[in-house]
Amino acid sequence: MATTIAGRHYTVTEDIRTLITTKVGKIVEKLFNDVIDVRVVLQVEKYRNICEILIKGKDHDVKSVQESDESMQDAINKALDHVKRQAQKNRRTIRDHHRKDGGLNKAVAGRVTEWAVQVLEPGKLRKAGKARLPRIIKTNSIAILPMTIEDAAESLDGSKNEFIVFRDLDNDRISVIYKRRDNNLGLIAPEV
Repeated sequence: MATTIAGRHYTVTEDIRTLITTKVGKIVEKLFNDVIDVRVVLQVEKYRNICEILIKGKDHDVKSVQESDESMQDAINKALDHVKRQAQKNRRTIRDHHRKDGGLNKAVAGRVTEWAVQVLEPGKLRKAGKARLPRIIKTNSIAILPMTIEDAAESLDGSKNEFIVFRDLDNDRISVIYKRRDNNLGLIAPEV
């Protein structure tokens, strides 16, 4: 990682250089996967001390410009805090976006996430007699997503499906919400 520290109308002392490299190094180590470049520009304009930090990473870039009337070290600390908050926010967004399990934690990962319907032999479905009973002619696998009842109702409203199987966030049980013939919704929930 290349760190460039420059001063405009300001002489960068060894103490300031050490402070910046240590604190930026900690932030980069914790919050970035691959850092391409780090640039820090320290500038003095009249009575204002300005610190500009730009971190270019593989996944995201973070930039902060902070100023202080008191000292350059105060401006540096403000800029570093801002960079840290931005990097944490960006990292959380990137991590949630690329999660395979939809952002679920590890405790939820071992639960049932799919139901498969198996097609049986037609002869095993019919009872002895002349009455023709319905047969299973189609097999689907459906994902079971965690959501509230309201979210499930909204998903079903915009869907062409007749039902949605979901894990209720309120009681952590698998439930089914379905469209009724009278254009209302029905809910099948397990007993507690």
